[in-house]
Amino acid sequence: MKGLVKKGAFLFSLSLLLLITVSASNHSASIIEKKLLRAYRLERNGWIIVHIEGAPYDRGFQHGYLLAPEIEKELARLKKIAKLHYKFDWSTYREAAEKVYLPRIPEEYRKEMAGIVAGARANGISLDLVDIVIINNFYQMSWYYLPSVSRKKTALLTKAEKCSAFIATGEATRDGKIVMAHNTWLLYPMGVDWNIILDIKPTKGHRMITQTCPGSIHSGPDWIVNDAGIMVTETTISGYTGGVDMNGIPESIRLRKATQYADSIDEWVAIMLEGNTGEYANDWLIGDAKTGEIARLELGLRHHKLWRTKSGAYYGCNIAMDPEFRKAETKYDYENKNLSGVARARRWEQLLKENWGKIDAELAKRFLADHFDTSLGQETPSGNTICGHHDLDPRLSDGKPFRPVGAVDGKVITTDMLLKWEMWAVWGHPCGISFKADQYLAKHPEENYLKPVMEDILAHPWTLIKIKR
Repeated sequence: MKGLVKKGAFLFSLSLLLLITVSASNHSASIIEKKLLRAYRLERNGWIIVHIEGAPYDRGFQHGYLLAPEIEKELARLKKIAKLHYKFDWSTYREAAEKVYLPRIPEEYRKEMAGIVAGARANGISLDLVDIVIINNFYQMSWYYLPSVSRKKTALLTKAEKCSAFIATGEATRDGKIVMAHNTWLLYPMGVDWNIILDIKPTKGHRMITQTCPGSIHSGPDWIVNDAGIMVTETTISGYTGGVDMNGIPESIRLRKATQYADSIDEWVAIMLEGNTGEYANDWLIGDAKTGEIARLELGLRHHKLWRTKSGAYYGCNIAMDPEFRKAETKYDYENKNLSGVARARRWEQLLKENWGKIDAELAKRFLADHFDTSLGQETPSGNTICGHHDLDPRLSDGKPFRPVGAVDGKVITTDMLLKWEMWAVWGHPCGISFKADQYLAKHPEENYLKPVMEDILAHPWTLIKIKR
């Protein structure tokens, strides 16, 4: 990591830090009450729903204040995970944040992050701007950037699968409109904090709903919609070897900007391609409720491909779809039916074919809870099922059996739901199986290194999230 901080960027960062310090120390109760006047926080069945609005600093302050306890917990957890799991010191993350990521964050989003710091401090939490930059880029750093500049290259070749998703429209769905669904897969200690549904109403650009973690201005799980009718989700590409180029714009920033300012699929894709860094190599699933069109953008560092249709379906299960992309930027055995991505691809093909023309929100919820393992030819919760349970699977994931990895949520939205600012969401495994940390560790003491950050993830019922327009 060499000197990448320009003088102007440094001075701007210094002024933000001074602004945060002064603001946090001078917020009287009446000022705080005024800043929070149009913001609110609700909790429903494991989810925390937060509405923020206004100019960048103001909406950031609302975010930081309303989620201060969760931000403090998230920060403490990430510091432990960095050392326990990824074997990087926190100082390494701070150096990357200061020298590589912060100089590439536009003024609007720096101000929003500065507001988060000030709001959290006003609510009694000690942190700084660099901490918030890390929260927004922790997984990009851990999985892509830091391995690329160190000897720890394994994260770029990870076989651990992360997420299942689909999007359908036209002749594939019951009403001919869009249906989109996604469940997030993560190491359970990491996924436990991704239960925030953030409703952002900025002064410029589109209003957005994004699933995220405390302190993040974009969607880590990548479940996002805006009031222009754009809906987006994704699954990461396993075995990615394409590398990163951090001379561009961090993925977290491009995602937030695309969500906030895109009116169409074309605009969304253009923003994601500009300054592409290769972080978070993904199959992005995109829909436009205005036109009924859907698309899949497969994006690595040097290669990308866009598919689009007004009648059909695309799915994601952590494997690259384009043969050229597979050859150039991945190392993965696409013929091995026992690998999770391959097994789930076969299951998605089956489900979509069997339910063609009938797909709606209820079927989408059933898909996300599916336990048919095509590699075994039977119903059984495993690391190869759409509702992932590596913790119940004796087969290898990242070189170990019974890894504490799997689905931690489920979300479904349709065209009509988006127009009403609604969505279905379930916290915990969509199938209803709860993860009990103590029971798991008693059976698998080899994972005791994660005990300081391990928590239960209890399954909740599907909940209709309705946000006031």
